[in-house]
Amino acid sequence: MIKKFKLAILLILSVFLVLMIGCMGNAENLENNDKEEGTGEIDSTQKDDTVVLKLWSWYSLKDVTRVFEEENEGIIVEEKLFGFGECEEAYMEAITKGEGPDILIFDSGFFGTFTASGILQDLLQEPFNAGKYKNDFLGWESGLSIDNSELLSLTINTSPYVSIYRADIMKEMGFPYEPEEFGEFIKEPENVLEIAKKLKEDDKYIFQFPTDLPDLTGATLGFFDENLEYTRFGDLFELSLDLAKETHQNELELKKNFWNETGKKALKEDKLVMVTEGSYAMANFRRDIPEQSGLWRVTTPPLGLAAWASDSRISINSQSNHKEEAWRVVEYIATHKSSGGETFDVVPGYIPVHGYGRNMNREEEYYGNQSVYPKLEELAVDMVQYKLTPFDAQALQMYRDGVWEAADSSLPSEVHIEQMKEEIEETIELAR
Repeated sequence: MIKKFKLAILLILSVFLVLMIGCMGNAENLENNDKEEGTGEIDSTQKDDTVVLKLWSWYSLKDVTRVFEEENEGIIVEEKLFGFGECEEAYMEAITKGEGPDILIFDSGFFGTFTASGILQDLLQEPFNAGKYKNDFLGWESGLSIDNSELLSLTINTSPYVSIYRADIMKEMGFPYEPEEFGEFIKEPENVLEIAKKLKEDDKYIFQFPTDLPDLTGATLGFFDENLEYTRFGDLFELSLDLAKETHQNELELKKNFWNETGKKALKEDKLVMVTEGSYAMANFRRDIPEQSGLWRVTTPPLGLAAWASDSRISINSQSNHKEEAWRVVEYIATHKSSGGETFDVVPGYIPVHGYGRNMNREEEYYGNQSVYPKLEELAVDMVQYKLTPFDAQALQMYRDGVWEAADSSLPSEVHIEQMKEEIEETIELAR
């Protein structure tokens, strides 16, 4: 209920913001007319030819913007960081008040809330002309406005789903354990169940909750297509829900979350020995269980799926007074000009920097000196970065409630899938 209320508030703010921006546009036109008649004021940031741009994010880009400033005299980028969970509301509140920054970094998980026209700058317009990059970026469609008419963001880095697993334990249990062989083995649903059942005998687990596999397969489908019609149904989704019912009803799940303290404790105690998450989670293993360095490996997720976990996106506030300068920063960051494309645990959205030698040849000591990045890039190129909408958060909550209900039920999965589809479509239709 709290999440639904929060979404409703954000949607109301979105509508209010679009109306407010329209009014501000009319006022700006009047102000420009005054300036032409010699009665307006000159922007103070232009007096010494220095433009100060504000950039908001939850992670620092200071190393990148410092190099940008050295190469672009007269532009300064001031960075402000928020807690990840604070960004969505902080951004919307500030923009609604007309106090937002020039440049915003979004996670794909909350970008959809901002896809109504008027909130973010359309990068297809002059002088940005971002359309020239259409074939150069992963996730182009996921940066579009809700009506598909505007490009509101570019992908900086993207994260495919991967399976991170204990190679030593898989070897001990008699399963394939090298990344390529293990990835091939878990393509087959019966092999996934075989691993789960055998490990359960030793109080070890490869699943956290019944949502693990449906989340994975759902991430290959998105929630809505370009016509805002619900998409999470079909044979693949039914298969994942069948597997979730079996793992849940046979107690093959740890029922502890990798992201919290109980889940971290389970990792340390060798109880949770495989996690299927976005590749960004690789950093958590290094940080939280450094003593297990060399024991973990990374491979393709179960069922051989290439699925989109998340990405970071960059946009320009439509209210910015320095859009041309902001675009120079956006273009610089999104095309990885300062690093040539070097990344860790994620893949650049900018395709021309794929295959960068320092990524492709880097061996990860923590992951048994495995060369992980080539697999990440392969998965990122194969996955679909689907359309994002303001309705995704509400659909996600309803969908997960539906998966939990189905996991406890004896009814066929197709019955629950149809029920989820009808309920979500009905709710979204009322919200539109």
